[in-house]
Amino acid sequence: MRMRAQLETSSTMLVSAVSTQTSSALSLQAFTRAGPVSVSGLRMAGAAAMMCALTRPDLRRVTRREWSAIVAFGVVMAAMNVCLYQAIDRLPLGVAVTLDFLGPCGLAFVMAKRWRERCCAPVALLGVALIAGQGSGISLVGIAFGLGAGLCFAGYALLAERVGRQSRPMSKLALAVVIAAAATAPWSLRAIGSLTPRTVGILLAAAFFGVVISYSCDALAAGRASAAMIALLFGLDPAIGVVVGAAFLHQSVTVASVVGIVLVVGAGMAVNWMIARRVASEPAAESDEVQAGPLLRDRTSRKCE
Repeated sequence: MRMRAQLETSSTMLVSAVSTQTSSALSLQAFTRAGPVSVSGLRMAGAAAMMCALTRPDLRRVTRREWSAIVAFGVVMAAMNVCLYQAIDRLPLGVAVTLDFLGPCGLAFVMAKRWRERCCAPVALLGVALIAGQGSGISLVGIAFGLGAGLCFAGYALLAERVGRQSRPMSKLALAVVIAAAATAPWSLRAIGSLTPRTVGILLAAAFFGVVISYSCDALAAGRASAAMIALLFGLDPAIGVVVGAAFLHQSVTVASVVGIVLVVGAGMAVNWMIARRVASEPAAESDEVQAGPLLRDRTSRKCE
């Protein structure tokens, strides 16, 4: 049963990764028409409409405490997407997604206890240095936005678990997407007049794949896997980003950037794999404390499982 659950989680996260990078590739086609910030907001608006139609959230059943987590989740979600879209406007998709991946990596590095786990942090930093190295043709502004997206990703990972523990989590996720759309509404409304039917179709497809499918898969996976396992599987995103960028956007990266991507992803997956093994071998009381990494679960909910 455990092996089956792990396979189901891996499949779910694979679908999430492919959907996310497909959405990014689609969104890039609309940047010339509306710009990265407006595209991010319009994509969120389309996703909010879809998710509310599917889940039909009941506002009367949302408590004040739940609203605080939902609003924070939506704001962080909006900031993460804006930063990521600014990054992929300036960087190859695989590079931008690798920098974004530093978010869950950073949480794992903070929670590292053993020297082997801590040694992964310098490896990841070396990878970032190679990506941003002189002569690589990489935009430093894009690097900054990518790192900002990673910082927001860490917040997204933590808040996703808080919202996921609420009753009817998919409807609460829909409300968070509505908050994200509202946070970027000033830019979205300004760009509506420049849209064409083709651009609208692209944005709706990007919203469906990148938000409705991807975020739903993340929520489902978070409900049946450990925090370390989810963070480990987030390492699929950079690799798929490189493939999608090369296959559909005809993007290429330098050898130094490829090595940097491998180092960042390898370090992140290694530390999460080691944490996952440590958690599995420690007593339950210690495991609850260690699990305070990406996609956090509180102790009460774990004792009730």
